[in-house]
Amino acid sequence: MRRKNDKILENIGKMEPVEGSESARQIQTRLSEGRDRFNQLVGDVCSSVMKISALELTMDDSTDKMAHISGSVQQISDAVVHTSRETEENMDEVVGAHEGFTDSIMQVSAAAGEIMDDMTESSAEITTIVEESQATIDKSGKMKDDMHALLEIIQGMNEAIKGINSISAQTNMLALNASIEAARAGESGRGFAVVAEQIRDLADETKQLTSSMDEFIMEIESAAKMSSESLDASVVELEKMRGNLNKVLDTNQKNMTNISHITDSITTIAATSEEIFSSVTNVQDQMTTLREECAALNDQSSLLSGVSDNLKVSMRPVSEIENGLDKAARLMGEMTHDPFYMLSNTHFIQNVKNAIAAHQNWLATLEKIVTNREYVPLQTDDTKCAFGHFYYAMNPRNGMIAPLWKELAEKHRRFHGCGKNVIAAIKSGDYGRADSEYQQAVKLSEELIGDFNKIIENAEALESQHLQVFAE
Repeated sequence: MRRKNDKILENIGKMEPVEGSESARQIQTRLSEGRDRFNQLVGDVCSSVMKISALELTMDDSTDKMAHISGSVQQISDAVVHTSRETEENMDEVVGAHEGFTDSIMQVSAAAGEIMDDMTESSAEITTIVEESQATIDKSGKMKDDMHALLEIIQGMNEAIKGINSISAQTNMLALNASIEAARAGESGRGFAVVAEQIRDLADETKQLTSSMDEFIMEIESAAKMSSESLDASVVELEKMRGNLNKVLDTNQKNMTNISHITDSITTIAATSEEIFSSVTNVQDQMTTLREECAALNDQSSLLSGVSDNLKVSMRPVSEIENGLDKAARLMGEMTHDPFYMLSNTHFIQNVKNAIAAHQNWLATLEKIVTNREYVPLQTDDTKCAFGHFYYAMNPRNGMIAPLWKELAEKHRRFHGCGKNVIAAIKSGDYGRADSEYQQAVKLSEELIGDFNKIIENAEALESQHLQVFAE
């Protein structure tokens, strides 16, 4: 009887079928149900510690980002405050300069108006001079015509004097002949001789008179020619002067047009200057508002920094929970070697399949980091990933599983190391190295998945033989 009881206890301990004792079978059934719940508990603990690790990773990344954002906001806010103060000071200088500029514009506008008035007046005077010069030219032409007429008259007088001189000479000759004839006639020709003598005297006086007139006419003619030449020269000079005056008038007109354009431009500048002044004043007000807003932003940034620090403190229990769950998972892993708590092959295979899915998701995230060249949270600690917690907690002892299981450690560690190197390369901008490390991770991934599938295949073979993965 004692041997029978010992056999029953041995079969219960090995979870082997019990024959004969109903109470022993009930105990074994309860133990089997407890082991199933323990198997479920192992899965839940591993799942929980994995989720806690992911949460801690996300929270650490978020708090780091919050701290970085807070610092960046603080720096930007300080820079904006500093810039706004400098801008306000510059705006004061701009306002002062603008007032001086406005005064200068008004002075230039007034000066342009005076220049315009002077040029208008000078244009009128020049126009008057041009008109008077034209009248002088016209009068000079008439005088020139009169001079030509005078010369023609003088020429006629010269001809007449020549005729008189000729007649006088002939008269003198006739008087001489008459005196000779009168002398021949004697006493009877004496009266005629007196007349002839008087005619000779008249002819001599006529000759003397025409001789004086000839000199006078020559002087008049000479003076008339000189006057005519002077008039010609004066007319030429007047024509040149009128041409120059017309050029001056044209230039003055162009200058007046340019001055008018300048005046219009000055008016436009003045209007624009007023708009600029209004904008500068508006900028001053906005700079003051911006500085006030930045001061408020600084306060918010300080609060954000405090929240980040508090969040890090609040996360400490999460890390402690993770460590506690990890220890619990490792303790459960040790318990799985006991037949009462041994993890079933089915649960083991499912966990390895879950590891493959998590592994593929991890690699897809790494690929996204490399493609987008942008960091996102990624677990690079091989002991805290979805598979790591399960792997380091469990220690299969069956000869078909144990060697393959132990070889996973180094590959799995290097696989996560590639992820760490990719992130470091992305942050430093070394995208070539990031791609190289990713390709290495892809290669290790293929090897790991091959090992996972081999382990699953061997575990399924053990299950078909009713052998346990965790039993020697």
